[in-house]
Amino acid sequence: MANDAMEKQNIILKEMIDASWNCIGMISLDSKFVYLNKAFSPVLGFTISELQQKSILDIILPKSKDIFEKTLKQSLENETDNKIMIGCLRKNNKIVYLDLAIKLMTNKTMFLINAVDVTEQVTEEQVLNRFVVRLRLDKFGTIKDTTEAFNRLSGYARDEIKEQNYTELIHYSTKEDVKTDFIDHIERGKPWKGMISFKKKDETAFWVDFMVKPIKNKYADIIGHNAVMIDISGEINLQKNQEILKERVMDGEEKLTIMSETMRTVAHEWRQPLNAISLDAQALLFDLEFDDEVSKDSLTEKLESISSNTKDLSAVIETFQSITELKSSKKKRNIKEIINEALKIAELEGSFIEQTNEDTKAFRTYPKELSAAMSSILVNAKEITALKEDKKIWIKSSQVDNHIVCEISNNGGHIPEDIIEKIFTPYFSTKEEKNGVGLSLYNSKMIIELHLKGRIEVSNIDESIVMFKLTFPMGALE
Repeated sequence: MANDAMEKQNIILKEMIDASWNCIGMISLDSKFVYLNKAFSPVLGFTISELQQKSILDIILPKSKDIFEKTLKQSLENETDNKIMIGCLRKNNKIVYLDLAIKLMTNKTMFLINAVDVTEQVTEEQVLNRFVVRLRLDKFGTIKDTTEAFNRLSGYARDEIKEQNYTELIHYSTKEDVKTDFIDHIERGKPWKGMISFKKKDETAFWVDFMVKPIKNKYADIIGHNAVMIDISGEINLQKNQEILKERVMDGEEKLTIMSETMRTVAHEWRQPLNAISLDAQALLFDLEFDDEVSKDSLTEKLESISSNTKDLSAVIETFQSITELKSSKKKRNIKEIINEALKIAELEGSFIEQTNEDTKAFRTYPKELSAAMSSILVNAKEITALKEDKKIWIKSSQVDNHIVCEISNNGGHIPEDIIEKIFTPYFSTKEEKNGVGLSLYNSKMIIELHLKGRIEVSNIDESIVMFKLTFPMGALE
């Protein structure tokens, strides 16, 4: 009777195992199938009889074999239960993933296995890993895991970035207030969402729409942070390109305006010598036609007048060509070097010059032309302060954000308000004897604003001090 009861229990147990959704079976120490329930067939695609002719190693993917064999050996030596995930090849050559529990049986001649199909979850995780840009941080902000998508975007291998602090990834192009707000939220365990720039392995930037949330345990303690992001570098670059295009269009319009003004000035400057040439030519023609006794001296005088006025016209052309067409090359220089060169050109030295140069980065510019433009301002300062006993010229250079700023001041007296707006006008001069002057400050303005993308301004600081302020955007000529 006892045997009958035992047999009945075994039948019931076998029916329960066969009816289980889990794949339950037994394998020998050399991994051959000894017993399998019915769940194995739909999961692996083989019939039970086909599987019984195989070893589990026959269907395990190569990358899973090593860990499987090591786990079997560990279970046998330590008599411990183990759980691993393995990939298997179905009969139709599709891959399935199994969560596999392994237990050494009491007789130590077989292993009991219990497998659950987790293909759907694994496939989903693989998709997330491949396409979702994600970081997992611990509670201190140390990077503990990254997805393949993040590694591909950033250029870092998983092991290269693991254990770094997330703040090391923030690119310098991120605005300081955004960076501070971002770090503050993470340190306080608060969610954060916004646009931020991260640093690739090659030090270049990539922009992301970033969202981070704290990970909490069942006691509501923060144990880490989960961060998901979308690459928006393309959108940012498109926006920048649009801004650059807009700037170039505006720059082009500004150049057209400047060139129009220049041509008007050239036309005005040409009018007088052209009139003189016309009159001399008419007089010469009249003498030759109607005066049989025209003197050689009279002819020579008129020809010399024509030649002189022609030279004046050529000089006007050359002057404006030098303003509108720069023939030198761009070079990287520090503003201090350019100021020192300008001082040499202006032949300025002495204790009355006070120079203050803060630490600034080198920037790309036309050093020869910029030195010449500055020297014109310095020459004006030199001339206006020449007769003062307490004469002073101050030069200060600094870097403000992404701009180089140079201030040149002198105590030669303020410029009357009714003419201060005219000092950059061609041929305007406050000097009683022009002697060809009136283009130096105009020339400086054209070089600085037209070619160097900078700005020049003049202002009265008080009744005795005038300041010229020059500003250059760094990277404008890159």
